[in-house]
Amino acid sequence: MAAGLLLLISTLTSCEINPGKTKPEKIDYVLEKAFKKREFVGNAIVLDKGNVIYKKSYGEANVKAAMPNSDSTKFLIASLSKPFTAILILKLAKQGKLDLNDGIEKFFPEVPELRDKKITIHHLLTHTSGIKEFITEKHVFEQNDLNGTVCNFDPGSDFEYSNSGYVLLKEIAEISSGKSYKELVNTIILSPLNMNSSGVARDMASISNLAVGYKDASQQEVDEIAYSLGTIDGAGSLFSTATDMVKFSQGIDSQDFLPKSLQALMFRQHVNQKCGYGWFLRERGGVWDVSYHKGDLPGYTSFLSRRTTGNQMILLLSNASRLDLADLENEIAKILKGTE
Repeated sequence: MAAGLLLLISTLTSCEINPGKTKPEKIDYVLEKAFKKREFVGNAIVLDKGNVIYKKSYGEANVKAAMPNSDSTKFLIASLSKPFTAILILKLAKQGKLDLNDGIEKFFPEVPELRDKKITIHHLLTHTSGIKEFITEKHVFEQNDLNGTVCNFDPGSDFEYSNSGYVLLKEIAEISSGKSYKELVNTIILSPLNMNSSGVARDMASISNLAVGYKDASQQEVDEIAYSLGTIDGAGSLFSTATDMVKFSQGIDSQDFLPKSLQALMFRQHVNQKCGYGWFLRERGGVWDVSYHKGDLPGYTSFLSRRTTGNQMILLLSNASRLDLADLENEIAKILKGTE
């Protein structure tokens, strides 16, 4: 009986009660706790009903220079780049430069064996191509990489997250438009949305206000990226700020930027209970209205979620590796929903 009482007391004391009275106060408590436990550094922005209800920076952008993270701090967003690439493809399709059902052999005619694979742009967008990963840290894509293409399954028959698929989408965007990926990102997305502090990363030393990436949230040891980010164009080479990412998220909902027909295509469950074009899809409270993506690179972690119900957005950008931002995002989502 005594043991049972001790267990009950232990359980009750371990269940912390969030002392915040309002949503911003509750969110602040969660993020402050994570920061103190060295589970988060970086920038956080939360929107509810389309309005920013929480915005705060944590930790250092550069410990050595005693420079704290701030509104102007830029972060590599890693795989959060994929929704950008998906938008490029959708807009090029709208312009008639390509068709989502085009077989990729159309863009790589020197690899005739691709005709037998029957891989389409749609398959690349939805991670259902089956293409075995061929991207490595030290190797920039060459068309020869497609010779002897190996598929882990028949295109469209299964799902497997693929960085190589999005690198191929970048190549297809460049081939169909005659423009570089950097130019396409700038002219089709960044400039129209006034995302003036974002871009395609190359020489990291030349990017002003770019946060230094650390191995963890203690920020004691730098985590170097020992390869050119050009190797992952299309899949993970963009940088941005928290403010610019709000512009991106809100821009997606604007018909002036992305017509309703393209919005519907992007957020349709092309893979049941899995993903649309460039976004993972998830339900909360039985409603499939959450789109999200996360990103991981040495020294950088990111997470963006958008919920149609309540016009909500949660953005976490960090200059530290090895962070579980999904759990942190889930805690904040419960607050927005009113269940925390």
